[in-house]
Amino acid sequence: MTTIYSAAVKSYQAAADVLVALQEGRMDLVPEINAALVGRPKLALSGGYNAITNTFGACLPDGTRCDVLGSTEGNTVELRSSGLNWMTLEATLPSKFETATRCYVECEAGSDFPLVADVFVRNFAKDGSVEDAGHVEWHIRPGSLSLCRIDLPEFDEAAAERRVIVHLRQPSHRLLIGGLCVTLV
Repeated sequence: MTTIYSAAVKSYQAAADVLVALQEGRMDLVPEINAALVGRPKLALSGGYNAITNTFGACLPDGTRCDVLGSTEGNTVELRSSGLNWMTLEATLPSKFETATRCYVECEAGSDFPLVADVFVRNFAKDGSVEDAGHVEWHIRPGSLSLCRIDLPEFDEAAAERRVIVHLRQPSHRLLIGGLCVTLV
């Protein structure tokens, strides 16, 4: 006979298993970016792709610049720029999650106005070609947690690397990122 207690324990165990699985598939990028800034007052990015860490990078239009500043507590990252029409924030997906079917991107950002981004997955093939899939328009509201879900395309054996791209349209001159996470399920 099932008791209320045993049913509650089974429910708790099932919920805990789900949380553990989510934590294993989660990349918290803000502490990672701050770790790359240890010993530096800022990181100056220039036009083109800039690898900030092994799993995180940013791309800017040619002829533009953006400074990345960290916090001593490691809980925020500040991006300062001027005149950017767009910029991308890019997270490389670990190959161990090739069976993942969904990706959730969370962002908590402070800016002068709401942000609009296009989110998609970019496959980089071993032959040098690229293919984009999963485009979703995402509205990031300042001062609140925003969440975006994209369905991942099937893993391609010819892919050398996959990245989730957050393509910001008209980013604010001063963007304070209090959270940027990618979770694969």
